Amino acid sequence: MTLREILEAIRTLPRPDRLRLADQLNRDLASAPTDEPPQGGPALEARGRLLVYTGPIDASELDHRADREARIDASSEQPNARRV
Repeated sequence: MTLREILEAIRTLPRPDRLRLADQLNRDLASAPTDEPPQGGPALEARGRLLVYTGPIDASELDHRADREARIDASSEQPNARRV
């Protein structure tokens, strides 16, 4: 059975049955364990409902100044560049 078929089957249910199904799914999800780390991904840590990256960070990649200066230099070398 595909996901599309499952959704179509749920949509054919009468409204009270759909609401009961939604309530049951919410209870099941609330009681599901959340302590399991994500599989095969980067260094992520579950904090509540969020996944937070906890791996190493290269600060030079976060520094935008070198890229900004290169863009300024490139734009000022254009023949129609305005001088400020």
